Amino acid sequence: MSTTGNASGDNRNWLQKLVDKIPGISGYQAKETRRDVDKLFRVTLADRLRRLKDTTSGVVRDLTDGGRLFEVAPVERISKKLDTVENRIRFATYGYAGFFDAVQIKEDQLDQLYRFDFALIEKIEGIESLAEKLRASTGTSAELKTATAAIEQALDELSHKFDTRHEALNGFASSDAPGRPLFS
Repeated sequence: MSTTGNASGDNRNWLQKLVDKIPGISGYQAKETRRDVDKLFRVTLADRLRRLKDTTSGVVRDLTDGGRLFEVAPVERISKKLDTVENRIRFATYGYAGFFDAVQIKEDQLDQLYRFDFALIEKIEGIESLAEKLRASTGTSAELKTATAAIEQALDELSHKFDTRHEALNGFASSDAPGRPLFS
């Protein structure tokens, strides 16, 4: 597995970075537990998205209590999108099961998966940060609109990244080739 540094000089490999972000992910490298750990990874991501609904519910409550009912719709739209993305991640099928078979996996494919999964975590951390900004941005309609649009866009990007992960895993499982790169 290659060790790729980042701008901050961090020379840990992608698996080590994932272990720091997701409890219990250390079994990811063991061939016999990859499927279970992948499920744990997806459940952890989904749980983090679920917790963001507390923030959106609080914002809706504050807007409602303040008589700003006409501004509730964009926040409720985010809440629904959180549900959709969370459920897609939590209940993703194992159509790519061949990827996790000991015979099929290749080191470069696994390294790509680690890198990609780390990018998913970073995307969710960004959404968590945007949710905190949403909570603080309910002062004016313009601030609220900007904050909700940013979260909506970030959720769309996360959903697209997750689709790309699923497609890549299917590509890995269906060929002897190293698979389609997840990153350009």
